[in-house]
Amino acid sequence: MLSIPVPIFVVLVLVALLIIGILLKRASSGQSMKIENLDEYMRQLAEKAVNFSRESGLNLDYSIESIEKAELALSKVHEDFSTQNKNIDVEGLAMAFGAYIGESIMRNTPDSHWEQDHQVGGPNSFPLHWKGGESFVAAWCYRRIKNGPEDNVWHKYQILSEQRDK
Repeated sequence: MLSIPVPIFVVLVLVALLIIGILLKRASSGQSMKIENLDEYMRQLAEKAVNFSRESGLNLDYSIESIEKAELALSKVHEDFSTQNKNIDVEGLAMAFGAYIGESIMRNTPDSHWEQDHQVGGPNSFPLHWKGGESFVAAWCYRRIKNGPEDNVWHKYQILSEQRDK
């Protein structure tokens, strides 16, 4: 296995977070970004969450059960945010993990799809339409990072999925 010295590893993680942050800044500018292929864009963001989690020893495989693992990763990000507030790109990580959770739902739920903008959520709010409803999964992740365990994304998924199955 390739061993990367800790300082280089830290730099690589910071560069990845910077890229996610730049993408999110474009997304939150108040105007709709021009995205050629929304599904591909969200898949690429989701892969950033997969890579970020892998560095923490978590394997995200796009199964529904892996949403619980994403919750564990977000829990760690919340802990880091609580102690290192200014060093965490909350928006970028929320967007990456929101894309991951949404992609996991899409791969396991027929007739689900992304939308870039929303009448209420606004430009670049990226709602996921699934099981007859819509969810703003990046917002779930943002609140999880900021607020902590009371905004558990695994619990939100379970509750919404159960409600929508009725």
